[in-house]
Amino acid sequence: MWVMLASASAATCLLRGTVGAIEAAEGGADVTLRCLAETTAVAAASGHPPREKFVEGTKTILTARGSGLVTSVYRDIQNGLPVEVEHILGDLTSRALRLGLDTPLLDAATVQLRVYQNLLLQKA
Repeated sequence: MWVMLASASAATCLLRGTVGAIEAAEGGADVTLRCLAETTAVAAASGHPPREKFVEGTKTILTARGSGLVTSVYRDIQNGLPVEVEHILGDLTSRALRLGLDTPLLDAATVQLRVYQNLLLQKA
C-alpha cells in the first residue's frame, strides 16, 4: 500500500493534478509510472518487493483516464494545510539514499513538499 500511496502522492503533488488530469497531459502517465517504478525499486531493495499483480493494479489506478483520484497530501496542499511529507516520501527517499538508489522524481517531489511545509511554518 505504501508503494501506491507514495507513488500517487509524488505524482499528484509534483504535477499538481488529479490522476485523470495527469494522464490527459502528454507525458503525464509516463511520469506517474516512473514514480511507481522508483517506489517499487526502493521497496524491493528494502526486502519488500511488491507482487506483480499489485504493481499492475496500481499502474491501472494511477493512469486511469478521467480519474478524480488525488492523495490526502495533495488535498492538504490545496487547502493550505501541513503535509505528511516525512512519513510518506521522506522516509522512502532516505531509504533510497542509504541503498544507493537513484530516485530523481521521488526526490523532487519530497523537496517540493518540504519547501511547501517550510513556507507554511514561516507563516505561522
